[in-house]
Amino acid sequence: VKYANENNIVMVVRGADTGVTASQLPVLGNELIIDMHLMNNILDLDEKTLTLTVQPGVILDNIQEFVESKGYFYPPDPGTKLSSIGGNVSTNAGGMRAVKYGTTRDYVKSLDIVLPNGDFMTVGSLNIKNSSGYDLKNLFIGSEGTLGIITEIKLKILPLPKYNKSLILAFN
Repeated sequence: VKYANENNIVMVVRGADTGVTASQLPVLGNELIIDMHLMNNILDLDEKTLTLTVQPGVILDNIQEFVESKGYFYPPDPGTKLSSIGGNVSTNAGGMRAVKYGTTRDYVKSLDIVLPNGDFMTVGSLNIKNSSGYDLKNLFIGSEGTLGIITEIKLKILPLPKYNKSLILAFN
């Protein structure tokens, strides 16, 4: 990243390639593609703080299956389950459950980020209330990767709901 910045090389960060805006595609022909799909590990589940630590290339379906097998629930549920969690954070993905549970932003506790100049920073906190300075975490969420490259994500998870029912109602 430092080299690309110093040499004015455009970087394109790519995850699972499920985006519909084609923002992960090179358009000039000389971009540096940073492919995150091999950073696909679930690193830790802290059941005391209900925190799941993952790398950005983990596929959403894998996160949901993993936490559900442990009795927990990760609510954001965008249209494709094959998207990467880094892409979900970068776009603040929502999905069908967003009306009840919120979007990805509501479940990100902290992010580790490489800035465009190559410096590293952590934004957010594991604390329930964190009012120390600017809310940089929420600035990065939904920024489409324009402010930095996410390298680690700490997610809030919930206890698995006891019941799950779907209804279809027809009206005149």
